[in-house]
Amino acid sequence: MNEPTCLIADTICRTVELGVTITGAAVDAEDRTHIFCEVLDPDRRCPDCNMAGQPRDRVARVLTDTPAAGHPVLLHVAVPRFVCHTSDCSRSVFHARIDHIARARAVVTNRTKRWIVQRIVVDKMSVAAVAANLGIAWRTVNTIATDAARALVYNGDHLDGVRCLGVDEHKWKHVRGQGDSSFVTVLIDLTTVIDGTGPARLLDMIGGRSKHVLKTWMAARDQQFRDRT
Repeated sequence: MNEPTCLIADTICRTVELGVTITGAAVDAEDRTHIFCEVLDPDRRCPDCNMAGQPRDRVARVLTDTPAAGHPVLLHVAVPRFVCHTSDCSRSVFHARIDHIARARAVVTNRTKRWIVQRIVVDKMSVAAVAANLGIAWRTVNTIATDAARALVYNGDHLDGVRCLGVDEHKWKHVRGQGDSSFVTVLIDLTTVIDGTGPARLLDMIGGRSKHVLKTWMAARDQQFRDRT
């Protein structure tokens, strides 16, 4: 039995994972695949009063998605907008939330962020190669990868238990050959070393090597941490 075309396309592109269904597709002169889709079962509740709104129109949001058949993909999501008719609500028009597809102001889908990290960490691809596969800027890929690494390291409790803080400086050079060298201040947790229970642990690296750098970093920590170290 033949399946509907949209179901076949959704299966091949795995757009069902995003909660959208494909309505059309095209290829542009730059060899990018454009996929047009609609949100499945959009949330109609007003973010202010939580009452269901009436459909108004749709606005397009363009996001970079994971490559398809080796080609960069731009996902055109038709995001529904609704009108809130609640008399005492200050909001008149709102759009359906698509946080499950992409965060606010993000230029790539959530799954593309995971794809970027996997390609760099697991497949050892360079940032430039990942950017070329996605058809986006090197800076964009590097920012996403850096933010993901920062979120993994700074998980909210990485300073717990730190009593002995080690401070050092490191001469950092971003590129081989030509390029200016710069210094960073390295902050290390020496608590386990002092206690004899384990090795030192990297806490942070901040550009610069002045007293002001360390003072600023300490000032950004909570009082409990400052009293403990």
